[in-house]
Amino acid sequence: MPQFNFIRTLAIAAGGILVASSSAGESPGLRVSGMTFVGSRGEQSELVVRSDTAFFRPDSGVADLEVVRARVSDAKRGESFQMQCDRAELDVETNDFTATGNVKGLTGDGQRYSAPWVRYEHASSTLSTDAPVTMVDSGGTFRGDGFRYHIDERRFELLGNVVMEQTP
Repeated sequence: MPQFNFIRTLAIAAGGILVASSSAGESPGLRVSGMTFVGSRGEQSELVVRSDTAFFRPDSGVADLEVVRARVSDAKRGESFQMQCDRAELDVETNDFTATGNVKGLTGDGQRYSAPWVRYEHASSTLSTDAPVTMVDSGGTFRGDGFRYHIDERRFELLGNVVMEQTP
């Protein structure tokens, strides 16, 4: 079982606890405290995800994270966005993740956003949600039915039923 050996080695290196599977046929998992994951997309961007706890499921290549902080930066333009949330599901192969629970973030241009959940897609370099969102920037507070943030273009797009509250 080479995959098991890899997980056991990772558990020792990360100070994690190897957890036996609860049902036959499933791969064992790895529970880690104080996890940091770093992923990159060529020279374009770097993803850094930190969590207080993580449970890696090798059969799916997904890590379930709790108390999460993430950031994406670009070598030429600096930080593209940062985010924090209660939980996230991270695909360690694609570097995609879905953040849930009290999601709050900041774009590289200073726009603050909050939503119940947000999805990051590494290959397309987008952040998005179809859930109600609040976005605050120097022009005021905006609310909408969702958003798309095009990271490479640094373009924040509010979706549907947008309401603006101007700052005096």
